[in-house]
Amino acid sequence: MNLPKVLVAPGRALLISVSLVCPLKAVASDPLLIPHVSPEGRETAVRVGTIASSEQICEVLNHPIFNRSKDDYRVLDSINSDLRWDGIEAAPLWVQKKFRDSGVRPYRLEIEESANRIANQNLARCLERSDKSRKDFYSNLRTHFLHYLPDACYEQEFDIEKTVDDRGNLIQRRTLRQNKRCIDFSYNSGRYDAWNPTTFSLMLIWVEAHPVLLRIFDQGHQTLLAQVQQRDQKIIEERTAQNQRQQAFRQQANESDQQWQQYASRTRSLMEQVFNFATTGTVAGTKYERWTEVQKCVMSNGRLQIDSRTINMTAFRVSKQKFGNLAYLVSSDGSVRLSTPDTIPADRLQNAWREAFKECPGQTSRF
Repeated sequence: MNLPKVLVAPGRALLISVSLVCPLKAVASDPLLIPHVSPEGRETAVRVGTIASSEQICEVLNHPIFNRSKDDYRVLDSINSDLRWDGIEAAPLWVQKKFRDSGVRPYRLEIEESANRIANQNLARCLERSDKSRKDFYSNLRTHFLHYLPDACYEQEFDIEKTVDDRGNLIQRRTLRQNKRCIDFSYNSGRYDAWNPTTFSLMLIWVEAHPVLLRIFDQGHQTLLAQVQQRDQKIIEERTAQNQRQQAFRQQANESDQQWQQYASRTRSLMEQVFNFATTGTVAGTKYERWTEVQKCVMSNGRLQIDSRTINMTAFRVSKQKFGNLAYLVSSDGSVRLSTPDTIPADRLQNAWREAFKECPGQTSRF
């Protein structure tokens, strides 16, 4: 290492502080201690592993599964907001195995107070760096993995205490509150028998658990990628189908416009004029309601076909009827029934039918 050259005056003492250009990576060494009561009733703490440093915690949280969008996480299955995928059950199984190997089996998870303090500090440092450098990281972590996290758990909060001296001068002093917690094993009542925030946060601060965690996240990320691909493919197919429906609708609308223009521009037969008048109040018909004489005396509006020669002329009547608050002129022989709003003279409609029956005589009966 090259030290800077410094000139010192005779008789003067100089203190120089030198930092390494590349600081050494923090290595975990603090024991992870679990409170335990021996068969003799003696309270002690058993070491089950090592507390991960903030750098080691960040290595786990740098996994690509934590860099997905909010929409991507929705493709994964979940139980009570806890994500699920094949292989995730390895986490609680590993924790239970390590506890058995160490001779501890806590009913509800808790770690020794000093170990908890160190672990919380290391996790807080990692979360602070990640929150400031990665968009949506903290909110996604809280939503999908560590639901108990408060806003910015790494921030310190202070209370302002005010006192006064003997001369009446106001003195303000900041006192540190109890820090927010980045670890909260009580969120799931200390349960570690399934994948949940308690199990994940324990393994996150437990350096020996990191290889297991990374393998679990590899499997989860592969599952997520496959599900996202299926989702995106489905979206493409739905958009394609929608575009096809819209194109078909536009084509149908264009054809409808062309058909109406052709119909409106040609001379309509007497039967077409009468049927149009009986159903729309106009001899021309409308774009959406018009009659065409498909064969001599056979009328069609695209939904219904009527052979006017089958109409019973003896029973045929034009009458005014009300449906709710609306009045209609109804042309009917009891079998065939046509109606139009009561906006045209009834005698004019009767004259129209008289001319129609001259063109296409219907049937008669004795009464």
